[in-house]
Amino acid sequence: MVKLNENIIREIFGDTTFLKGLDYYNHGYVSNSVKIGEILYSQVIGSSAKPYEVRAFINDTETSTKCTCPVGFMCKHGAALLLKWVNEPSSFVDADKFLLSLERMSKSEIIRIIEKILKQNPSLITEFSMEKEEKPEINPEAISEKIGWVVHGELDYYHLWDAIHSLEEIKNTADMLKEKGSYKNASEVYLALVRGAVTAYEEGIDDSDGGMGDFASQCIHDFNECMDQIDDISYKNKILERILDIIEEEDYGLEAQEMLYSIVNEQNIHRIEEYLLGKLQEKRKPASDFSYKYKKRNAIEILTGLYEKIGKTEEKLRIARYELADREDYARVAKVLIEEKRFEEALDMVKKGLALLEEPSFSLNKLYFDLAEVLVKQKPELVDFKTSLDVALEMLSRQFDKDEYEVMKKVFSGVGTLDNFKSAVLKTLKNRDSAVRTLLHDKELKAALEIIRSEPGISSRLIIEVSKEARDRGMINESNLLTRMVLEQGWADDRSPIKQLLNSMIKDSNMDILRDLCNRILKKGSSGTAILLIPRLMEKAPELSGMLAKHFINSIDVEMVAKVAIAVAGKAPEEGVTLCGMRINEDILRSHVHYDKAVFLLATAKDIYASKGNESKWVEFIKGFASENRSKKKLIERIRQEFGNVL
Repeated sequence: MVKLNENIIREIFGDTTFLKGLDYYNHGYVSNSVKIGEILYSQVIGSSAKPYEVRAFINDTETSTKCTCPVGFMCKHGAALLLKWVNEPSSFVDADKFLLSLERMSKSEIIRIIEKILKQNPSLITEFSMEKEEKPEINPEAISEKIGWVVHGELDYYHLWDAIHSLEEIKNTADMLKEKGSYKNASEVYLALVRGAVTAYEEGIDDSDGGMGDFASQCIHDFNECMDQIDDISYKNKILERILDIIEEEDYGLEAQEMLYSIVNEQNIHRIEEYLLGKLQEKRKPASDFSYKYKKRNAIEILTGLYEKIGKTEEKLRIARYELADREDYARVAKVLIEEKRFEEALDMVKKGLALLEEPSFSLNKLYFDLAEVLVKQKPELVDFKTSLDVALEMLSRQFDKDEYEVMKKVFSGVGTLDNFKSAVLKTLKNRDSAVRTLLHDKELKAALEIIRSEPGISSRLIIEVSKEARDRGMINESNLLTRMVLEQGWADDRSPIKQLLNSMIKDSNMDILRDLCNRILKKGSSGTAILLIPRLMEKAPELSGMLAKHFINSIDVEMVAKVAIAVAGKAPEEGVTLCGMRINEDILRSHVHYDKAVFLLATAKDIYASKGNESKWVEFIKGFASENRSKKKLIERIRQEFGNVL
């Protein structure tokens, strides 16, 4: 076994978990320690009513721990176990030596040891008592009752993992039965566990970590594996009703309907259909329209999948046609027809759905162009311009998707109306962002620029994209114009590509243009935009940087105020000092906690005067400032500490 020390344990777990584990170890919370091979085992007292079971796995490549606490892996209890191993290895019972000692014992001695173990842990008998010919038997009622005790009541986040651990102990019985080929008995336990998980959700468990959901999904998976090994159709038909009841109650994302796929057959499919559609009809009157549609969609989705599983294509299509009431219903039928390569029928079904007067259906619209793309090559006469244009404009009004747009172009090109389509997009598409994006996608940059210049309402983010494209293609003036336009709209995000566009725009623009831009920003009151521009203007136009800083003096940090003041002072020292003074006055009026900022800016003012050789001006300034604020004793004391005997 790899040798460990406290430094290695600290590195594995991190400081926080290591220190918590050290505290548990120092308090003697680690007990009943055992070593077997490369595995360490202990019980560690924690917040639960009973100690947590902790295991550590140590090999040449990795050291890890597993625990029955809510954390589960690499927790403080695992750190405590390893700390005990490092500091008290002799306190661990060496199971390897015990196993070796068994070889020297007589049969009667070994039987006495096993008898003692079984008296302390009677449940272990189920691991060893079954003869090869004997089929293990279970008591489903007793198991269900035990599961009920575990899942009933309030299971909050902190108690949920104790419950899951208890359910896992029950699942171990099912796993053992499954491993020994007793698939029916195992499936009974798995089914009871899934039922228990649904009950826990119904009673409001806090499964924010998804532990119960994962556990239920594993039970469903193992149940299906058992069913795959069972040829007894009568048994599958026997448990069908219980599965259907679980599916009817389960709406927590556990995918319980997957259990039907492992038991469905030609004998029971009609019972399944009768049950699901019967339950659906029961909900028709009391349920809201949305709730009924949701239930209908789920029921039909299950049934079409089951008919697909047993190879009943026409029955699958029959179920898909159940209650055609809205566009989504027609989309469902079209999808089934597409799966069967019946494209003309599918297109006809899509058109019928589109003819309904209701809200647009994204799935139906997409299906239309998926089918049109296929049929325009085979029977272009089936694809008419008006329907295609209406659907295309509806899709583009929702959003622009380059892949969908390429499919649209293929379809319109296939019927010889591509130019008409593009013209209609530019003239009639209500979503003008999408109109610009079509032009950008088609490399028609000048047309995109024209729309942005002439039409208000184009999004700032899209304008930035077009600005970048213009700069990349050497259209510098146009790019700068768009960059200024987006700043005037109040853009305040410094992430790429605006950072590069801003730097280039300032570099390329003359002072009149920059001054006009700053005036517009002041008029709009866009502090975020000003914060973007202030540092970038300091070198080329410090006076404009200072103008923005004065207007938004409280919106920029004190370090930036100092930088702007120094930049402005290059040509106008008093302007730089005035800028410092404006922020100082704001800070000292707010609270004494801002006095450090005030002193920092006073030091900046001192540096400005010193750089111009005006020491006397500095003395006059600081004395005047101290006189005006003589009642602020803490501030005066800070000034004396910072600037010595100047006062």
